[in-house]
Amino acid sequence: MRIKAVVLISVMMMSTFLLASEKAQDRIPILIRSGATAGGFTDPSKDRQDSVKDLLKKLKDSDWVRPVESEKDALAVLEVLERETKRETNLMGRQNKSSLTVRLTAGEYSVEFTGESGSKGVLKGYGAAAGNVAKQVEAWVKANRDRLLALKE
Repeated sequence: MRIKAVVLISVMMMSTFLLASEKAQDRIPILIRSGATAGGFTDPSKDRQDSVKDLLKKLKDSDWVRPVESEKDALAVLEVLERETKRETNLMGRQNKSSLTVRLTAGEYSVEFTGESGSKGVLKGYGAAAGNVAKQVEAWVKANRDRLLALKE
């Protein structure tokens, strides 16, 4: 009885591992970087570097996107262009509203996405803005998956 249970658990673990590795291969590889790092230069903007980290965190477990570390491994490049926070006044008083703008490039095609956070009081909501951008990127990748895979060939 114990041997059957051990065999069953082993089979389940192996199938889970195979499905997880298959899922990773099915995701579209995307390089996430600061727009200022193109051409191998470093980006002096800590804000853009922080937004790259926010996007990596939001997309690392994506069903559609697999962040990679090199442009040669990527089918698309997601570049952080800018982020900003605007002060606004509403019923809650003065609030911050943060936004993040990125450009996705795949082959000759490029498109920009902007994500905004809701008002966060005196805090800045760049993580929430990155989450909104991540959702837009995932939707675009899902809709254009076949075209992106054709870039491999």
